[in-house]
Parts: sequence; structure tokens; C-alpha cells
Amino acid sequence: MFRRKDGIDLPEIMTMPGVPESVQTLVDFVCTHAKEIGFEERRIDEVMKGIEEALNNVVRFACTDISGEITVTCTVHEMGALLVDILDSGRPFNMLVASTFPEAGDFTASGEKPSTTRMKKSMKNIEYRRDGKKNRNILSCVISQ
Repeated sequence: MFRRKDGIDLPEIMTMPGVPESVQTLVDFVCTHAKEIGFEERRIDEVMKGIEEALNNVVRFACTDISGEITVTCTVHEMGALLVDILDSGRPFNMLVASTFPEAGDFTASGEKPSTTRMKKSMKNIEYRRDGKKNRNILSCVISQ
């Protein structure tokens, strides 16, 4: 648990269904953590746009099955950065390269490609990995103030 400035505990993990209606709640979850550790409003707005883009990509391209779930974890690094992991139970999907290679059209409807512009602008050290044992995608990023 992360303790907010007002003394109330804030959970470090949230799991929601992998549907569009979950995106805003998960974005708010990350932005609340950013606000609590002292990010400025301008920076929180950038973070909001980047996280929203990442989550919309997960919903559109990975969690195409109604049973998919998205889990977001937020951990505060001792240097003041916010470490965010976005885990989903959808099909294998690396959004970091999917927008780069023409083969991306092979797994997207009618050649659609995920956008990662805002995400890459607002976050540093973004990494993707696939946990084959648990059949999930993991997108990890560092968000600095």
C-alpha cells in the first residue's frame, strides 16, 4: 500500500476487465499516484494521455476476447519516479514494435496500427515482455517528474 498525503492508503494494484469502459478508471488510478507523489498538473496531463493511449491499444489489439483483464501496478521509486506496469491477459501484442513494422497488419483489423506517440513522449524506459507461463503481456515504464 502507498500512503497518501492525507494518511489514507492507496492500493498499488488495480485489475479491471479488458474493455473500453475500464480505461478511464485505470488512467485515473495512475494519475492519482502521480499527483500524490508531487507531479505538477502539466506533467500529470502528459502522463494521462500516455497511459490512456497505452490502455486503449491493449483493449483494441490484445484484449479482443471479452474475458480479458488488465492489471495496472504503480510503485514509487526512491528517486521520485513512478514505475507503472500494465499487464493484460490478451493475445501476444507488443505495441512498441507493432506500429513500426508492416507485418503489424497481419494481426490488426483492416491494417489498423496502434499509436504510441503520446506514450513514448510522456514515459521513459518503456519495455515489453511476454510472460508465457501466465499467458500475459507486460508493458513496463518509468514516469519521471
